[in-house]
Amino acid sequence: MNLDPDKGHVAKIRSAGFFTKGMVYVLIGSLTLMATFQLGGDITSTDGVVKFLLTLPFGKVIGAVVALGLTAYILWRLYQMLFLPGTYGPKNVKNTFKRFRFLYSGIFYGIIAYSFAEPLLTEFSDLGSTGSSSSSNEEKAALWELLSTDWGKIALWLLAAVVAGQALWQFQLARSGKFMKKIDNYPDIRHEYDFIKKTGKLGYSARGVVFGIISFFLVRVILEHNASIYKGTEAALQYLLSFSYGSYLLGATALGLIAYGIFNVMVARHADLTTIN
Repeated sequence: MNLDPDKGHVAKIRSAGFFTKGMVYVLIGSLTLMATFQLGGDITSTDGVVKFLLTLPFGKVIGAVVALGLTAYILWRLYQMLFLPGTYGPKNVKNTFKRFRFLYSGIFYGIIAYSFAEPLLTEFSDLGSTGSSSSSNEEKAALWELLSTDWGKIALWLLAAVVAGQALWQFQLARSGKFMKKIDNYPDIRHEYDFIKKTGKLGYSARGVVFGIISFFLVRVILEHNASIYKGTEAALQYLLSFSYGSYLLGATALGLIAYGIFNVMVARHADLTTIN
């Protein structure tokens, strides 16, 4: 197999992964934006997208296809973790941090991929669909278990720190635009890449907001010793409504998530020219 990330099977896997990831974010943002302005839809996360797909003909099959596409993205992240493409020189702390971040991303999207595949898997195993409420209950049970021990609380503090770090990293990417650092080598397509860069900046900013609120929820879970506080992405989006002009904040964040989805779809098309870490 050709292991050049810009050619052959690796490039195809990467493109399939980014395209699928992009479509998921477009759906999350679109459904949330519609709900914000009372046009239908729902303030939602990936669980809501799964529910939406299940209302469509062959929805479970579509969900399985999405899971397969996200698996391609996971494979790309694992490839980055193992080989650190574009990185040269001796091992150092920065490279170790990158490997950890790629592994974290792979695990994060592995959980999301499973949520899309679960309805079809449970049908084949005759278990019936458990729905997102069961998944939510499992998360709460895991949090309560962690809260019951000292080492569990330490693990939750570390998780909150990781998520907070992820939020800061999203804002840093939005500010610097370093994900487009190869653009200067292709002046003939600068107009198209200016559009991609703008969608990336909006998208990373929106993701920074969501990760920041999730980290805040995790800290509250620890300080208040109450696992019920944590409700994930959906609650993070709904939390924006508690602020003045909350509907506008939510609408702007939803637009940002749509932009992030479009950005990933465009990266799938031009992944060899666009650097995402």
